[in-house]
Amino acid sequence: MKKIFEKIFGGLNITYPKLIIFAVIMGLYTALVAMLVPDGNSFHDIAVTPEWWVLPAILIIVNSKKPLEAALKTFVFFLISQPLVYLFQVPFNSMGWGLFGYYRYWFMITLLTFPGGFIGWFIKKDRWYSALILSVMTVYLVYTGVGYVLVMLENFPNHLLSIIYCFGIVPIFIFSILKEKIPRIISVVLTVISLVAFVLLIGAFDKPFEAYNNTFISENNITFIGEPEITAYSGDAQGEVKLITSESGYTIKMIGRKGEKYTFEISDDENTYNFKYYYDDDAQTVIIIKE
Repeated sequence: MKKIFEKIFGGLNITYPKLIIFAVIMGLYTALVAMLVPDGNSFHDIAVTPEWWVLPAILIIVNSKKPLEAALKTFVFFLISQPLVYLFQVPFNSMGWGLFGYYRYWFMITLLTFPGGFIGWFIKKDRWYSALILSVMTVYLVYTGVGYVLVMLENFPNHLLSIIYCFGIVPIFIFSILKEKIPRIISVVLTVISLVAFVLLIGAFDKPFEAYNNTFISENNITFIGEPEITAYSGDAQGEVKLITSESGYTIKMIGRKGEKYTFEISDDENTYNFKYYYDDDAQTVIIIKE
């Protein structure tokens, strides 16, 4: 097993042709997931949040020979894969080319992969600073994992596979990439301290709020044309929003954490409406606002 991980994290020859094929496959896979897998499922998370993309990014970085090579290859991978996620969906989605409006978020991430890949390459040096650099990713993964735990407590087994991935991949990164004792200790300590802090500060074992609103249409004088659907969401892993359709009208289901703000879009055949929601401590209720 040790030799397998050593091969994966440093022994692969990822040429540019292989990189491009890998990017196309990931783009196609993510597009299929976005179209076929319902929200709240771990397989759908790769189409919404970045944690599942940490693994391919790390694989590209640690299998590069130079910092600039790591930066370029990581950037090229995301520059190809992310637009393809939307391009593959265009013929099958009612929004058509309008889907690319949601690419802005991933384009910003793509731009950050160049400096991120360059700096990330130094985890291969196996020094104290390598542990600090790697810990940026391990801390992000445990933070995301804690968020998914909150959601799963309310809607078991939603995001269970993502939880296993977020917490399971962390020790694999630490003990497969870092070989020296001191860098491993530093990375483990930083990650564990962060995990404890997230549990205490975020309230990892408190259930997130769940609220329903079936008057948001009349409150905002909205008349939907055709069949409306949730087309974008922004917030932490604990949040989730759903549009429930019934004979009596439309109801918004909102899940989230106190102190955080969440935004989402509803699109019908002609218009897109932007909303945000949050928990108001004074009113002791969830507020939904049209932006």
